[in-house]
Amino acid sequence: MAKITNQKNSVLVSWLSVNHGAAPLLTALDEVDSPCYWKKTSNIFLYWRDVHGVDGDREREAKVKTEEELQSHFKSELKIKFIPWTTTKSPTDHEAIRAFVEEELKRVRISYPEKCIVIHLSPGTPAMHAVWLVLGSTGFIKGPLELIQTSDKRAQEAGQPAVRRIDFSLDTWLLRYRNTHPGRIQTSDDDGRIWDPLTVKSPALRKVLEQLKMWAPLRVPVLLLGERGTGKTTLANFLRAMSPYQKTSDEGKVFSHWPSVVCGQFRVNHELARSELFGHVRGSFTGATRDRKGLLEEADGDSLFFDEIADIDQDTQRLLIAALEGRGFCRLGDTERRLSKFRLICATNQPLEKLRDSLLDRDFFDRIAVFILHVPPLRQCKEDIPEAWRNVLLSAKNSSGIEPDAWDKFFQDEQLLEALSNHSLPGNFRDLQRAAYHLLAVLQTGNLMQARQSAIDALGTPQMIDMANFLPDTSKFAAMLPVENIEQQLLAYEKTWFDAAMHKALGNKSKAAEFLGMQRKTFEYRLKKQGKAE
Repeated sequence: MAKITNQKNSVLVSWLSVNHGAAPLLTALDEVDSPCYWKKTSNIFLYWRDVHGVDGDREREAKVKTEEELQSHFKSELKIKFIPWTTTKSPTDHEAIRAFVEEELKRVRISYPEKCIVIHLSPGTPAMHAVWLVLGSTGFIKGPLELIQTSDKRAQEAGQPAVRRIDFSLDTWLLRYRNTHPGRIQTSDDDGRIWDPLTVKSPALRKVLEQLKMWAPLRVPVLLLGERGTGKTTLANFLRAMSPYQKTSDEGKVFSHWPSVVCGQFRVNHELARSELFGHVRGSFTGATRDRKGLLEEADGDSLFFDEIADIDQDTQRLLIAALEGRGFCRLGDTERRLSKFRLICATNQPLEKLRDSLLDRDFFDRIAVFILHVPPLRQCKEDIPEAWRNVLLSAKNSSGIEPDAWDKFFQDEQLLEALSNHSLPGNFRDLQRAAYHLLAVLQTGNLMQARQSAIDALGTPQMIDMANFLPDTSKFAAMLPVENIEQQLLAYEKTWFDAAMHKALGNKSKAAEFLGMQRKTFEYRLKKQGKAE
């Protein structure tokens, strides 16, 4: 069954007030216009210093008093949790406070991915206030967020509002990343923000982000290569957010949408490609009723993203070379040469050798492939699959139009996460998305076990993967030639698969043979050939 929408859409986080008890919290929760008005708030998280000595005694006394006052005032209407900061650090140690609060905010966001986190700035030391303000204004927390301050009775009598929303933000790359996305390329599996750069764990993805950070300051083209559904749009958005190549409004704010296009639409319409990229003047073709800027003009001073770059025809590619070299371009039907300075980012799932040898004009390839980034598939980023699954499930729930009971219990479902981690995921995020939709569909019936299995079944068999995705492109093999014994090289490759099968089968040869799709006798014969027979 689908559940009724929960109106309690806020979570309040705050330090415990040692001097004023529950008073600042009651002010924030009782004010009807407050973002954490008690009827809108489901949970309160109160942090307190668990230390030895007099300071610790005062903290514990304040905790007991605050808890009694809140329970008396709200009865059981609110879920209140006191979380100790067990430490020997001073309450004025900014770095120690930051380390503790960062982890707590991450936990709250994971538990409540859609709710507005309301940070109460008033209780605590000035150092605690400062840390809240920095984390709340720089993009550290993704999703809805509010900062508030409260006034005591004396300040209210002097005309101060009981609760003030703090509209304060700093221009950081992280905030730009969270608030922007490529304009015409949002897809159901990649909205430009499917990864949270602060929580990436896998070495493969961390390496990719470090590489992009290194390249970000240079106005030099970057080519992103990766399988379908690996998040190339998100990495393009990350690169732009880290770079100085971002157009701003007259008020100095970075535009939320930036120039981009999916080039697949140009595959059978080359005139459309030139109109979209270079613009056109009135009368240049049937239907051109007015002058129109192209993407290259829109991108002046910004970054420009071409997804599926291999679908642009080679004549258009050659016209783009002049623009990339700073020699300008003309709108369709016009002779005026225009200039645009932009940073080009391209993406494709085509193999590098195919791009170089047939799909792209060789000179064009040389211009756009100054920096080449190989985007890892999800199976190489297993440490990040749990977060990827949470993001996809939340997105699928929002786009599906339904909210079955217990859907959020599958954010951290161990059996499902194990199945995702053990699968080859040839479609990457698209496989996660398909699993999420199957899960939600069956959850409507109320059968949790069947829903889990439906999601796992939706992944398909691991053998569905294109094995070519595991191999380097031909040019890398060519660089290793000549080899003295090709049979030895092939045997070493085969051995890797056999070792993986034995590992997964916990040493059971029959099961390992099954994983590799062969009979046990054949498996044992090849083991002997590899010199591994017992």
